[in-house]
Amino acid sequence: MSAPGLARSIGLPSATFIVIGYVVGATIFILPGSLAPDVGPAVFIAYLLAALPAIIAGFVMAQLGSALPVCGSIFVLLREALSPHAGFVYQWIMLSMGAVVIPLIAYGFADFLDVFVPGLDARTVAAALVLLFIALNWMGLKVAATAQNIMVVSFLAALAVFGVGGIIAGDPGNLQPLFPKGYSALTIAAVTAYFSYAGVFVIAEIAGEVRDPGRNLPRAILLAFIVIIFLYAVVPLALTMLIDWREIRGDPVAVVTASTLFLPKPLVMAVGLAALFAAATTINSVLMGLSRDLFQGANYGLFSARFASVNKRTGTPANAVVLVGLLSLIGVAIGGAITSYAQLALIGLMVIQIMTGIALIKLPTALPDAYRGSAFRLSIGSLRVIAAVYIALSAFFLITLAREKPTLLIIGLAYLLAGAVYQLVRSTLTRADSLPNRDPR
Repeated sequence: MSAPGLARSIGLPSATFIVIGYVVGATIFILPGSLAPDVGPAVFIAYLLAALPAIIAGFVMAQLGSALPVCGSIFVLLREALSPHAGFVYQWIMLSMGAVVIPLIAYGFADFLDVFVPGLDARTVAAALVLLFIALNWMGLKVAATAQNIMVVSFLAALAVFGVGGIIAGDPGNLQPLFPKGYSALTIAAVTAYFSYAGVFVIAEIAGEVRDPGRNLPRAILLAFIVIIFLYAVVPLALTMLIDWREIRGDPVAVVTASTLFLPKPLVMAVGLAALFAAATTINSVLMGLSRDLFQGANYGLFSARFASVNKRTGTPANAVVLVGLLSLIGVAIGGAITSYAQLALIGLMVIQIMTGIALIKLPTALPDAYRGSAFRLSIGSLRVIAAVYIALSAFFLITLAREKPTLLIIGLAYLLAGAVYQLVRSTLTRADSLPNRDPR
C-alpha cells in the first residue's frame, strides 16, 4: 500500500540511483582526506570494514521494504512491532537529520565549489543549494528523481576514473606502514566511515512510491551496493597512494588535489564537478526520505496534520518538504566541522538501528501477514541472526563513539530529552482537545 495521495512512480533504475545518490555523497570526497591523518594509509580498510555492517543493513532494509512497502516503513515497523513511543523516537531522531546531515553535505559542496569559483561565502552557497532542492522536491518526486539519475551517472564515471587511474598512477610505497596509528585508530575510522554508507535507509523511507516494491527494493539495494563498495574501496586507496597520508591534513578537497597529479586538467575539472553532483544527489535524497518520514508521522498524529497534506498538482508532501528544508537551513546557519556532524548523526542512526533490529526480530509475530506476504523473505532463523548482528554492530559503534566523543553523546541525550518533553506536551494537549465540552454550571 502507498501513503494517501502518493503514487508509485519510481522504477528499478531510479530506485537504484536514489540509493547510490543518497549513499555516495560528498563524504567520499571529503571524509577519506579527513580520516587519513588519524588512521594512515589504512583508511581504505576502514571503508571495507564499514561495508560489513552496511551489507547487514542492506538485508534489513530489503526485508523491511518488501514486508512494509509504505513511505516511512521503519517508523511503521517500530510503531507496530515495538510501541508508539519507539515510533516517535525514530521520527524525532530522523527529524534532526535535516539539521545535521544536509548541512554536512551542503558545506562539502561549498568547499568543492570554491575550487572553481574562489571567494564565495560557504554559508551562502550551502543555503542556496538547499533552497534549490527544496524547490525540486516540492515540484514532485519524478522531477527530483530525473535530476538524481543524471547527476549519479556523471559522478560515478568520474569516481571510477579517479579510483582506478589513481591506483595505477600511485606509489605503493605510500601505503607503508599501513597502520601507523594502530588498530584502535582503524576502529574509530571504520565507525566514522560507516556514515558514508548510512543512506541505505532512504529506500525504506520512499518504499511507498516504488513500483513493485517487493521485487524492486531488494534488487535496487543489491545493484547499488555492488557499485558503492567498489567505489568506497578504490577512492580512499587511490588517494593515499597518490599523496602521503601525513600531507593530507587540512585539505578539504584532497581528492581533487590528488587528481591533479595524474589527470589532465579537463578530467580534474570533471572530478571536482563529480563532487558537486555527489553532494547534490545526497541532499536531494535526504530531502526525499525525511519529508516522507515526516509525512507518515503526521498521518499518525505525531506532528501537525498540515504536514500530512499532499499537493494536488505535484503529488508531493509539499509542507513536509518545506519543513525539512527549513531545518536544514538552520543547520547551515549554525555551521560546524564535517567529522563532528557525521559522528553526531551516527549516534542517532545507531539508536535507530538497534530499535529496528529488535523490531525486525518481532516482525513475523507482530505483523505475520506482512511477513508472509513479502516477495523478499528471509527465513525466521536468518532474520534473527541478521537482526542480532545488526544490533550488536550498532551497539558496538554507539559505545565506541560514546567513549571517544562523550560531548556528542550528551548533546544526543539532551535532544532525546527535548523530544520526550515535546511528546508529553503534545499528548497532553491532544487529550485536552479530545475531551467533551462540559457545561461550567
